[in-house]
Amino acid sequence: MKEKFEVIEIENQAMILKVNRSGGCTGCSASGACGTGILANYFDHYSVFSKPLQAGVAIGDVVTLEISASELFWRAFQLYIVPLLALFAGSGLGLAYFPENEFWQIAFGFLGFIGSLILTKYFIK
Repeated sequence: MKEKFEVIEIENQAMILKVNRSGGCTGCSASGACGTGILANYFDHYSVFSKPLQAGVAIGDVVTLEISASELFWRAFQLYIVPLLALFAGSGLGLAYFPENEFWQIAFGFLGFIGSLILTKYFIK
């Protein structure tokens, strides 16, 4: 998968890149009626992140980055499946320690889910 990024800033041997999200909700005629289209209106339509500086790149340049299919699959797994597994693992842990109290089973599941989202955001690059 290839995507084009615009270099918007260069600092400390890193280039800050911006890419417009090309989700399916921007061109669909039903975007005003579906849940995904409605939620897409509340978020930015671009992403900003940094990569190591490449030789000869200047602010305003457009660079192309490519990700392999296996890497894309692995990142999607980390983003979607790991939090779901953490939800079930947390609930199972709550069930093991508090079999009679449903509140703690739900709380442990919620903590597992939120914890996995935090770990995914800050530690998986």
